[in-house]
Amino acid sequence: MSAAGATRGFLRKAGLSFAAGLLMGALYWALDVTSPAPPLLGLTGLAGIVLGERAATAVRHRLTRRRPAPPPSAAEDPSAAEEGTPPRVP
Repeated sequence: MSAAGATRGFLRKAGLSFAAGLLMGALYWALDVTSPAPPLLGLTGLAGIVLGERAATAVRHRLTRRRPAPPPSAAEDPSAAEEGTPPRVP
C-alpha cells in the first residue's frame, strides 16, 4: 500500500470516528444527558484500549513468527553421498 493510500485510509477512519463522536454528542445534548465519564478519564480509557491492542498484536506476531528450518537430515545431506562415506550423525 502506498503512503498516500495509507494516509487516505487513516483519514477516512479518523473522519468516521470524529463524525460518530459528534453524533453521540448531539444525541447526549438532545436527551439532556451528561457524559458518563469526564473527558480525561475517557481519553485515558481510549489510550488503554489502543495500548492493549498494540500489545496483543505484538504478542500474536511473536507467537506466530516462523521458526528457522531444521538442518537437513543425514539422508538429505549431499556430503554423505560423496565417495561412499557414511552419513553424518548430528
